[in-house]
Amino acid sequence: MGRTGTRHAYEFPSGSAPPLREVRAWLRDRLGGVGRGTVADTELLTTELVANAHEHADGVTELRVSLPSGRAVVRVEVDDRRPQLKPHRVVNRDPMSPHGRGLALVEAISTDWGVDTGAGIKTVWAEIPVL
Repeated sequence: MGRTGTRHAYEFPSGSAPPLREVRAWLRDRLGGVGRGTVADTELLTTELVANAHEHADGVTELRVSLPSGRAVVRVEVDDRRPQLKPHRVVNRDPMSPHGRGLALVEAISTDWGVDTGAGIKTVWAEIPVL
């Protein structure tokens, strides 16, 4: 796809929990040209971003995955409709709690991540190295 490389979008049905198993299968289908380790890291990171959007931002609206030309990364972007709610890492989390590890995981897996906001939308993105 020219300068931007290969890009795919997955739209989520509104009003229901995201079908994470289906999302992971969708990712595997689109990332067939990269190594299994990269695919596994992308699945884990994407699952975390989608789950966070569902739990904390009233649901995810779209997922995009791309392989930017000339870069050895997979880029994942997850949209939701709560631009005012910025993700933050829980610093003093309860070690017995099943919550609070999401952004630490994103930071550990990705080479870079961030948040872009626009009119009524927020995109949390991350880049995973292609191994």
